[in-house]
Amino acid sequence: MNGWDIAILAALAAAVALALRRVLRTRKTGGCGCGCEGCARQCKERNEE
Repeated sequence: MNGWDIAILAALAAAVALALRRVLRTRKTGGCGCGCEGCARQCKERNEE
């Protein structure tokens, strides 16, 4: 593996880590990732509409 391969793998790993972090944070705060159309949870966006 050369330097470019390692850089690409590191960037990919960082993107996956940030995506997982966002999903877990959204679940923890009780938000929904679907925009509230098909969500059974009571979220702020649905209450404002």
